[in-house]
Amino acid sequence: MTTGSRDVVIVGGGIVACLTGYLLGRNGYKVTILEADSLGSHASGFAFGGLDPLTGVGIPFPLLEFSLWCYGRHRGLARELNDNTGIDVGFEFRDRLHLAFTQEEAAESKKNIEWMKDVGGFNVEWVDTKRAIELEPQVSSECIGALLEQSPGALEPYRFILAAMRAGERFGVELLQRRATGLITEGDRCTGVQLENGTISAGIVLLAMGPWTGLASEWCGVNIPVTPLRGQILRLRSENKALNMAVNYAHSYVATKTDGLIWAGTTEEEAGFDESTTSEARDSIMADFMKMIPGMDDAELVQQTACLRPLSADGMPIVDKVTGWDNLFVATGAGRKGILWSTGMAQVMFDLIDKGKSDVDGSDHLKLDRF
Repeated sequence: MTTGSRDVVIVGGGIVACLTGYLLGRNGYKVTILEADSLGSHASGFAFGGLDPLTGVGIPFPLLEFSLWCYGRHRGLARELNDNTGIDVGFEFRDRLHLAFTQEEAAESKKNIEWMKDVGGFNVEWVDTKRAIELEPQVSSECIGALLEQSPGALEPYRFILAAMRAGERFGVELLQRRATGLITEGDRCTGVQLENGTISAGIVLLAMGPWTGLASEWCGVNIPVTPLRGQILRLRSENKALNMAVNYAHSYVATKTDGLIWAGTTEEEAGFDESTTSEARDSIMADFMKMIPGMDDAELVQQTACLRPLSADGMPIVDKVTGWDNLFVATGAGRKGILWSTGMAQVMFDLIDKGKSDVDGSDHLKLDRF
């Protein structure tokens, strides 16, 4: 079976793919998104949905400006998607406490406050144990203080990806449940995508396959250094009062979500393409959960999920034209910050396809040739 030609074929159906498709479709491009599985069935649909531009890999250098751009775009995009689809993505402001239990952890937080306090739009300060408990009565009295971060956001990832796809469909973007197996090429041009059961022609091809994008290195002959990073999350039910804010410690977090459940996570596991949940991860997450919120020992485990995040070799996104190709692009590699960075990654990719360059703050640091 040969499917008719499209202006752009996007291989992969995660949030970056859907947002890019929406931007392209809105601007007159004929777009098809190829997703091997169902929409939102991987990392984009199972993520926690935190939107914190002040913490994580590459922050403050070199991605602070990019992260702030992405955060600002989320605020307007939530309304835009709601207007287009009627789907509320659940954007909200959610303060955070980053707990410290040792003097070394406290010193690191206070060091970060020195640059964080100069970022506009956020109030960041150190609070002692007494003040931390006043803000969130359920945090452990064993902490020696916390970094209080006011005004970061959060949203509901599954609603977000559904809204992005529905908004794209309003402008003719189509989603095909097909598995891509290779590229169809002529010289330095990619003329289409080989499918398990046919082909599809394309003027431009975008590889946005999440952790599977690295497999496309064999298709195009260019190393795309992306590997899967498994992350597991617990959803729990407790009779205790809902948490006032998100609480973080090291790489773990806990928060009460809009579904009324407590979400606790997450792990960072090199497990190949194994998406199964494990008892070891459950126990590790629960240990950090109880360290942060010791009074919730009655919490009932409702669901445990696992997903594979796309992790680049340096932990930062890759959004660029593939080296040596005239019309082949790649967008992947956001690791744990895929939901936050998705807005900027999609805008940069649209700009590169539409005009060959992007003015998004920090986009120069997303190039493939940095490797």
